[in-house]
Amino acid sequence: MNIETLYSAVDLVRASGYRSNAREAAFMRTYPILLATARLPAASSVEALLRNASLVYAWMPQSMQLDMAQLPRAAEAFVAASQEVPGVSQQLIEPIADCLNSLVGAAKVLHLANPAIFPLWNRRVEQFRLGMAPSSYHMSQTRNYLIFINEVQEVAAHPLFLTFHNDYCTAYQARLQRLGIPAYPLTESRVIESAAAELAEQ
Repeated sequence: MNIETLYSAVDLVRASGYRSNAREAAFMRTYPILLATARLPAASSVEALLRNASLVYAWMPQSMQLDMAQLPRAAEAFVAASQEVPGVSQQLIEPIADCLNSLVGAAKVLHLANPAIFPLWNRRVEQFRLGMAPSSYHMSQTRNYLIFINEVQEVAAHPLFLTFHNDYCTAYQARLQRLGIPAYPLTESRVIESAAAELAEQ
């Protein structure tokens, strides 16, 4: 994954409004609301985790599964991930994935908790990265999400990234306007993940 390839997603966003994809349009409309709701105060770490998981599974096709025995450890990891973290490790991800029985679900929960650090992650993104559809086993391995996080950080550190970020966000805001959705900002990780997802559809 490199910024030169990702840059071609700008034109795709300019040309598309997702009017024919109600699910994608609904996600774009509700995304800032999900982020704002995720940041509301909670009575406990368990409540905060469960609220974020409930938000995530409202727009995931699968039903939420909870391993209650893993809940305390997952809540502890969730609180740690919500803070500014200098580095991302398996210890922040796996307890949540184990609790939800889904690494993809955990990535989304982590994104709502800390969108600047944890990018969204799914099969579309990995299909773009790998050049082929990933297996279920691949999507269950924490190391693969960590590889994606590292690649996102590398792209964000590229000298051209600020220009790419500006161009992508401008195109994205125009898409939102075409759909009648109020504009909202995108983090660096969200821009990179969104561009990868766009390119995966080609």
